[in-house]
Amino acid sequence: MLGFEIWKNGKKLAVAGLTDRGAMSFMLTWVGKDAGASSRATGGAEIDGLDLRVGGIDSSDPAGEQSVEWIEDNALRLGDDIQIRLVSTQDVDTPIRREPTNGLISAAAGLRFVPCTVCGSPRLHDTTRRPE
Repeated sequence: MLGFEIWKNGKKLAVAGLTDRGAMSFMLTWVGKDAGASSRATGGAEIDGLDLRVGGIDSSDPAGEQSVEWIEDNALRLGDDIQIRLVSTQDVDTPIRREPTNGLISAAAGLRFVPCTVCGSPRLHDTTRRPE
């Protein structure tokens, strides 16, 4: 299977992957909240507002898709070396979190993930919209 091998400063953090259907993502996100946030971010030991996440949606379970997460790291500093290696693997690490997506997507709001009719990938669907 396709895997994401994630390294930080020469240490392997995880090998993430899905056996069947789903979506995976690698996200490195910084959010500055005030004027001068970028300048202040470089002045401390850890960079405030910087977050590394590796996760996705596992759509292989007939009971419903699940949100999966392998890495949540907000202890990032200047000079950190983050590497992603795409690998072919038989085994991936167990996610640190696995939960039904209905905890993340509100069924009451009429939103859920459904397989794309063309490619089978999960797509967010608004069940409250009527076909025109």
